[in-house]
Amino acid sequence: MRRLLIALLAFFCLLTGCSANSKTTEQQPSDLDTLFDNQPADNEVGSASFAMDDPIETVYPYNGQPLEIPFTICGAEAGTNTEIGVLLFVDGVAQPYKAVYADGAELSEAYMQTFHLEYEQQENFRMVFQPVTGKAGETVSVMAVTILKPSFVAEGENNPRYGFYHGESATIPRHISFAVDAPPQVAAVPTADYNITELPKDVVDTMAAWGSLEDLDTTAVLSLVTEDGNVIRSDGKTAKVTLRLYGGPEATFHITLFINHQPVRINNSDYLSVNTQKNKMVEATFQLDTVGLDELNTIYAIAATAGADDALEVNNPIKTQSILLVNKQ
Repeated sequence: MRRLLIALLAFFCLLTGCSANSKTTEQQPSDLDTLFDNQPADNEVGSASFAMDDPIETVYPYNGQPLEIPFTICGAEAGTNTEIGVLLFVDGVAQPYKAVYADGAELSEAYMQTFHLEYEQQENFRMVFQPVTGKAGETVSVMAVTILKPSFVAEGENNPRYGFYHGESATIPRHISFAVDAPPQVAAVPTADYNITELPKDVVDTMAAWGSLEDLDTTAVLSLVTEDGNVIRSDGKTAKVTLRLYGGPEATFHITLFINHQPVRINNSDYLSVNTQKNKMVEATFQLDTVGLDELNTIYAIAATAGADDALEVNNPIKTQSILLVNKQ
């Protein structure tokens, strides 16, 4: 009964959006000053405002030279130093980038750039990168995803909870128009190794009990399967990981798996590309290499629509809960 109650509450949060003691929100540049007129709640663990500074309708032309996207992020909670990690996705695929400041200072290329922001502290820089995906003639989405306090790792198997830490938020996508192909030496490689299965009966029954079956049309749910609690275990060499995705309109999703905020290869590929089916579930199982990892690690996945499907009415991107990966023999 307790498991059912937790499942109901978790599912209700996925459908309706639960309030949390943290927030990251995209603001247009003209709104950044007025943001600070509203004091955040005392129980918040961190808050930031961020934006790609160009208008939402911007299309960046790619002609073979590195792209540059202006970006702003601000601390937005009085009395708190907010730690925020910023990921970048092109066509739903994780994208390494540099953060280059106006004075020439830069942060080395990485998938996640991390910032520690005092209240009203504003960082302005350009995201500079060579796209890892894209063919001549294509127009694809580009968006930033923020992760709250990425340095947090759950305490251990006795307390594997992440609570409100690692909550995500995202910019509204802009787009890139490709006149030439992305460089082959940096191109990300997809895998399509997944199965389409029936929706589990407990999922259907839970949604029916909440009167929310119709939400399957617009709400996608992404999860990592755990055997017990919020833990995935490794024998020190490999870990078995199962992903599930269902709901929303039929669409192409690109799914990236992260360990400690770094994308990891799955079946010798950089990401999983899936085509969802109405009232069905995508399921994929992988064996991940865990050699060299610490004993306690964080694992999660992020899915985003690809191609023209980024215009569909569906929550986008989608992040799983952060899960504790225990790596020991």
